Amino acid sequence: MDFSPEKILYYSVDLDELSRIRGEVREFLGEDCSDIVKGRIVFCLDEAMTNVIEHGFTEPDSSKIELRMKKNKGSWKFSILDQGVPFDPTKEKSETWKELYESGADGGFGLRSIKKIMVVRYQRLKNPPRNKLTLIHTR
Repeated sequence: MDFSPEKILYYSVDLDELSRIRGEVREFLGEDCSDIVKGRIVFCLDEAMTNVIEHGFTEPDSSKIELRMKKNKGSWKFSILDQGVPFDPTKEKSETWKELYESGADGGFGLRSIKKIMVVRYQRLKNPPRNKLTLIHTR
């Protein structure tokens, strides 16, 4: 197994970046996991980054979103850092898929799915003030 130093990438606050993000996450995972696990991880990162871009910024923003990727002995760790609106997804109640579907909710499915697939941690950093969302998947 390949244990490499943390890889750090920067993205514009722009949905057009999602294709590049998916490709770089796939490349980072390489052959270290099955296609199904790779697909789940890529899905989670895509959903998390989409939420940051769509909901974290009230107007166009020139700041960058930082993605840190690390292979550990027993897990893959992904941290997303941004200067957007603070939001702690670990504090949000995750309704069931049935509740989301029946309510006609516009959203919530992605966050619920991420929480089912990954360990989710949130931290509000102070200097500089940023959000840090960490997603961890067991190897």
